[in-house]
Formats: sequence, structure tokens, C-alpha cells
Amino acid sequence: MNITPNNRRLAPIAAATALLALLAACGGGGGDAGAPANGVTQTEAQSMSANSAVLPADSVEGQASILSTTRAVVAAGSASTTVNCPGGGTAQFTVTGGNALGNGQLDAGEIYSVTYTNCTGAAGAATLNGSATLTVVTASGGTTQVNTATQNLQIALPLRTLTVNGSSTLTETVADNGGGVIVTTHRWTSPQIVLTSVRNARTSTFTLSNVDQTRAVTTTNGVISARSRSGTITIDAQLPNGSWTVTTATQGAVSYDANGVPTQGAWTITLPHNIIGISVVPGTLTVTVDWGADGTIDRTWTFTNAQVGSEAG
Repeated sequence: MNITPNNRRLAPIAAATALLALLAACGGGGGDAGAPANGVTQTEAQSMSANSAVLPADSVEGQASILSTTRAVVAAGSASTTVNCPGGGTAQFTVTGGNALGNGQLDAGEIYSVTYTNCTGAAGAATLNGSATLTVVTASGGTTQVNTATQNLQIALPLRTLTVNGSSTLTETVADNGGGVIVTTHRWTSPQIVLTSVRNARTSTFTLSNVDQTRAVTTTNGVISARSRSGTITIDAQLPNGSWTVTTATQGAVSYDANGVPTQGAWTITLPHNIIGISVVPGTLTVTVDWGADGTIDRTWTFTNAQVGSEAG
């Protein structure tokens, strides 16, 4: 992995916004002052931290939406016809394989080719546009595993719209813990997948590789009460203000709010000449940089979670 920043400075307005969002800067010198030739600057660390916080979580959310929306579409009508999606829009699908075609549910061995048009699986869920193929590997005992292949599939999430190209595997496990508490876990793996993210008319491209991400959503009496993510991923980012490649790994589970902004937890970012540590508490994200990866913290910066959410993608 390496870091290849195209531009070490944001435009003046963006830089001013970042400074206003900055709560504290310590460790000797301000911002990028004193950074060695291969040292990550404040601008780069902020971008890497924000995107490594939000993009993996939103990516798993998007894959989970493909599964849940397809499940709702299959239950809504017969194959090879246009059906109304439960939350709005339409979809058309064909299915082959398996031994129980047309029973309104996903079964092992079935292959679904689906085209979504402003299709939402449930009220308030992500809206899908485009095409996907889902091959059902397992569907029994509370566990569903599908291999997915997407072709310019757009997924509208609360903070951004993702366009997804590539293949991956998603495993969903649903556990009823009693007392109205249900935990739904999604593990998402892929050798490589490409995302285009559009947020506030800003377009960024991310190539994700060595993906191994797990998301858990807890509902209590039908209401989401907790969200978390863990895992490892390599991100190659092509952003309007620069580019870089990092490998990131969570330290335990990271908690998220309803919009996919981190609220609690920690993760690390590894580069050839730098190690970045990120820790989150409600409202605040603290970033440390070890220039030279020698075990010494050279800079510490603190940002608001709201700023991190707006910076990403």
C-alpha cells in the first residue's frame, strides 16, 4: 500500500471549514507544520479518517439493502413480471435453478436477475436503481448467504448515493435473543469492488479490496436500538481534492448512528511510513499520527463527528 496525495491542500474555503470544525490541535506545531517528506498531513489524515469511518459502513448497508429489497420483491409477485416494491417503485426479476421456484421466498440454488426502478423494499429503506444478480447459496435456519454481482446499481442512502460494480458474498444471520430483541448480522466479503459515491454534487471513486466487514443491527420490539461494524478493508480513494490508498482495521466493534456516522469505537490505518489511530466518543473523533511508524505519536487532531460525516465521500 502507498499514499499518493494529488493535492496536499484543500481549496481555501474548504480549508477554512475544516479549521472551524477543528476542536483542538496539539503535538507541536499546527496542522501540517513539520510533517516529514513521507508524513501524513492533517488534511490527509482527516480525509482518510472520515472515509475509513463511513464508506465501509455504508457499503455493508448497501449490500444488505440489495438482499432485503430483493427478498421483498420476490415476495411481492411472480418472476418475469413487473411488480410494485413495498416501499415504492417497481422491479422486474427472473429466476432459475432451485426446486421451489415461485414460492415467494429465496431458496438455495436459485439465481435471481433483478432490475430495480426507484425500488424501495420498505418505507424508509434505501432506494435502488439498476441491475443485480443474486445467487442463493444458503437459506435456512436463520441464515441466508448470497453471491451478488452488480452492474451500475445505484443505492440511495441517507448521506450519499453509491453506485456499485463488482461481485461479493453477503451472509445474513438473524438471532432472536428473546424479550423482543433481534440481532441481524451481515458479513460482507469481496476480493475487489468499485464504488462511486455522490454527496452534495461531489463525486468520489473508491476501489475496495480484501473486504471483510461485519455489521450488526439490534432491534428491540421492532425499533433499531444499536448498530455496529467491525472488520478489515483496503481502500483506494480517488477524491476531488486528492488520492490515497490505505488498509484499515477496527479494534473491536465501532458503533454508528442512524445516518452511518460513527459514535463509539476505534480503528487503525496502516501506511508504509505512517500509522494513524482513530478513536471515537459521542460527538468527537480523535486522530493520532505516528510518522515513521516508530511507536511515537507525532501529531494529535480532534474533529467533530458531524464534520467527519460531511467530509467522507
